[in-house]
Amino acid sequence: MKREGRLLIIEGRGPWNLEALKHSESRAQEILKKLAGKPWGVIATIYGEPIHVPEAEQRLIDLVKQDISNGRVASALIVKECDTPNFAKSHIGSIYEKAGCNVGYFDNFEEAKAWVEGIINSQNSSLSKSNTPKVR
Repeated sequence: MKREGRLLIIEGRGPWNLEALKHSESRAQEILKKLAGKPWGVIATIYGEPIHVPEAEQRLIDLVKQDISNGRVASALIVKECDTPNFAKSHIGSIYEKAGCNVGYFDNFEEAKAWVEGIINSQNSSLSKSNTPKVR
């Protein structure tokens, strides 16, 4: 896990239980503090089966909702080494959908990064326009 500009870059191997999710959550805290307050996004490369047990699924939904309230505007997912990529996208996509997060699926990091940065830039542009004083 690392920060690159306005991006949180995550790599992980599924499946996940609640303990694994809590471990990742605690590792992310310092980065999340630095990202909060302005639009930011996530690029997650997931290896193996990205299955979350029900408790981990609910916790991830809650975490993503909290992140959205702190400026998270998009999440890009790259699924690798997975036997059932369509199921994986459907499963994890439903988690992000329940959280209300804008999510995209990509085959490589460069495409994912371009998509997330485009959304961040769009949000930054909207923010700067809304903060510009109106002339009468």
